[in-house]
Amino acid sequence: MERQELNVLRMRLLGAEVRGVSAGSKTLKDAISEAMRDWVTNVRTTYYLLGSALGAHPYPTMVRDFHRCISREMKAQILEKEGRLPTAVIACVGGGSNAIGAFYEFIPEKNVRLIGVEAGGRGTALGEHAVRFAGGSPGVLQGTFSYVLQDENGQIALTHSVSAGLDYASIGPEHAALHDSGRAEYVSQDDAAALQAVVTLARTEGILPALESAHAVAEAVKRAPAMAAHDILVVNLSGRGDKDMGILAEELKL
Repeated sequence: MERQELNVLRMRLLGAEVRGVSAGSKTLKDAISEAMRDWVTNVRTTYYLLGSALGAHPYPTMVRDFHRCISREMKAQILEKEGRLPTAVIACVGGGSNAIGAFYEFIPEKNVRLIGVEAGGRGTALGEHAVRFAGGSPGVLQGTFSYVLQDENGQIALTHSVSAGLDYASIGPEHAALHDSGRAEYVSQDDAAALQAVVTLARTEGILPALESAHAVAEAVKRAPAMAAHDILVVNLSGRGDKDMGILAEELKL
């Protein structure tokens, strides 16, 4: 609630009742669990809705299909502006909704690299990050068989990211399929790199990205110097940084 204060206030202004979650680590995983509990308790009067490309069917598919407009617009605009497809598309990956939307129309285009960026957090130990591919293993969480951060006993691990939207112990199953097939690659950027990326983009382009998107920006900043001058790198900004100003002020000592 605190990390998403601006979004919470907007929802309340629009008439929504927003309930905080006090259980567990108070992150997305716990919010989903509480929503599911409420749903099955009040099934006749409650509709469960998930906004990310994870969880039980049909949400991974349904959210993907809604979000594929992102890559449809990307493809149309880059062909109009440049007359060719990009060299690579980079997007941050929490549950994976914005990233699968950014990737989907390019999946058949084998010459376009698809790069997902997970939250490297503040360390490599379990509980200090949200890097599911490098730090997790196959398992089931909240209706999805995918890569999950878990201990040796299968207990779901705590996660950490400076960005609330990437702080989840699993990842959408379509991303797992893209990873295992080798069609997409998944890397990570830590909190410090994401924060620096916010500053860099704000001061060079006047764009304030969400902390989630800043992980993708950080990866672009890292890769761009090694790319050829004619390469085209598309970075998907999944949100604005207005909602993160409290965190940015604290972390960057503004």
